[in-house]
Amino acid sequence: MSPHCTRELPEGSLGAKNLAAALTAIDLSASQGAAVIGLLERARVPPQPAFYKLLYDYVSGVQGLFSERVRDILAEGDRGSSAVGERLYAEFVEPYESHETVERAIARITERLQTLDVLLTQSVRASAAQSASLAQASAHFGAPTLDTGLVRDWVGRLQATHEAMRQANVTLVGELQAAQAELDGTRADIERSRESVRRDPLTGLANRGGLDQALGAAIKAHHASGAPLACAVIDIDHFKSLNDRYGHQVGDEVLRIVSRALLASARSGDVVGRPGGDEFLVVLPATDLPTANVVADRIRSAIADADLRGVLGAGTLGGITVSVGVAPFRPGDSLRSLLDCADRSLYAAKRQGRNRVVVDLAEAA
Repeated sequence: MSPHCTRELPEGSLGAKNLAAALTAIDLSASQGAAVIGLLERARVPPQPAFYKLLYDYVSGVQGLFSERVRDILAEGDRGSSAVGERLYAEFVEPYESHETVERAIARITERLQTLDVLLTQSVRASAAQSASLAQASAHFGAPTLDTGLVRDWVGRLQATHEAMRQANVTLVGELQAAQAELDGTRADIERSRESVRRDPLTGLANRGGLDQALGAAIKAHHASGAPLACAVIDIDHFKSLNDRYGHQVGDEVLRIVSRALLASARSGDVVGRPGGDEFLVVLPATDLPTANVVADRIRSAIADADLRGVLGAGTLGGITVSVGVAPFRPGDSLRSLLDCADRSLYAAKRQGRNRVVVDLAEAA
């Protein structure tokens, strides 16, 4: 945890006590693999590759946006919940499964290889036929006397076998070029698929994985250039009440409206994402704290001005508001500590009445 952020989170937000109890029960002197197996067994989660990889990263100390949520879900399992596997799958496995593109690519490549196999066979046969014709012609032309008619016949045969081989090779070359073009297209499809996996399907914003990647890249760039870096955590005020009153379909539309307002008010170099629920995060590269505060307040204002009449009806009074917590990246910080500081600022904004921006108090003091 960053030395600049020492204020505790609200009670029960991380399930730290339950987590400590869970980890105490694991032989921490054992290998990380054994620790993962221990967690899987305790949580009654099947040891499938996707779960193993997720918990291996967690046990190994890979810090990212997912770590806090994994911790909470495991803590819920300690309190008797039997749906730990389902929760982990729904949040960390299912959204990232995208086999369709790869399966389609494999099918195309397999079909192309089958065609190439046929054409290669035809080319080899044509080459063998020409070789045989040349061998027979050589034997005939080596005779003491030559028959003019037979010479013309052999020349015709050689021309035919040569043309057959040429046509086979032309077709093969064309197919190889088409295969290369298709492989290039397949590579692009897979890359687009990878990109879509890092997007939230509801809002089109970066999801937890996309934000994790963006934050990692931003921190790396910060270390390389020394340029400032900040982030803003945004939470919709009273979203649960709105969801309970109007239903999840209206709640989803509100999330989309907030997303559009975020995109419209953020700067071109900022990365806007939705790690989950009604929480959003904006990565602010090359941004000092005063500038981050200005950008965050512009975002807050844009969301407050969003028109909800199309969702909640013409008689709707007032808009939806958000609370925003802003934190800068400081020397010695990690991804985890940066987000911890931003979360603490967010909770301060909630306590102070919501619909406001609070910057990291340690920096502001």
